[in-house]
Amino acid sequence: MKISAVVHTYNEEQNIQACLETLNFADEVVVVDNDSTDATVALARAAGARVVNFPGPCGYPEPARVFGLAQLRMDWVFILDADERVSPELQAELLACKDDPNSLAGYWVPIRNYHFGRWLKRGGLYPDWHLRFFRRAAGSYPEVGLHRGVKVQGPTGHLRGHIAHYSYRSIEHYFDKFNTYTTLEARRIIARQRRPNGYALVTKPLHRFCKAYVLQGGFRDGLPGFLFHCFSAAYVFCSELKVWHHYQQQGERLPVLTTLWKRKQ
Repeated sequence: MKISAVVHTYNEEQNIQACLETLNFADEVVVVDNDSTDATVALARAAGARVVNFPGPCGYPEPARVFGLAQLRMDWVFILDADERVSPELQAELLACKDDPNSLAGYWVPIRNYHFGRWLKRGGLYPDWHLRFFRRAAGSYPEVGLHRGVKVQGPTGHLRGHIAHYSYRSIEHYFDKFNTYTTLEARRIIARQRRPNGYALVTKPLHRFCKAYVLQGGFRDGLPGFLFHCFSAAYVFCSELKVWHHYQQQGERLPVLTTLWKRKQ
């Protein structure tokens, strides 16, 4: 039994080497690149990875991951992003699982999210479980979209070793992603034909902040925690604002404030 690791990239020259160094346990490493214009491809090949090009949308990784699954050859699949690193403890668990005849169909892995130089342990951010290791024959993406994960046919379990996630290199990098992802989230809401309302635009962001920062203890992560949860609430607000603007441009009257207390149907 062998492991294929797949990594999605788009202009990740600052991350790709450190990422691939933590995949030295895999029997095959495939980098699915979205037409990078920097040195990502050259660095990935120099590190021994097989690079395949995916000339699709680079706004989010799921379409490239679906494409990447079809390129893999081994029995097990491990999914990693370029801004993530595999801990030694997780490496050992993955190797033990792939050789265990009683292994399950897939495994959830805890993510340690680092923001502004600090691991955020509270505010509902840890453990941040993601299904990242599974039998290739059992896994697929039935729904492709932003933050739509892989689905596995069969029983799954949880591992103890973690993935370290270093999401943003700078404030500028954060807001580059922020703009892209809020647009994608707005399109998802529009595709579901949900009209904007006051709850979604005003109350929902406040609820997100109060729940994570106050009730779930996000305040204990200091200034990085405060900034993250402020930005998280702003993410909800901007996504809903883009939905509202879309319908406004279509000529619809949207009395947002008069529907402040109406939750989405």
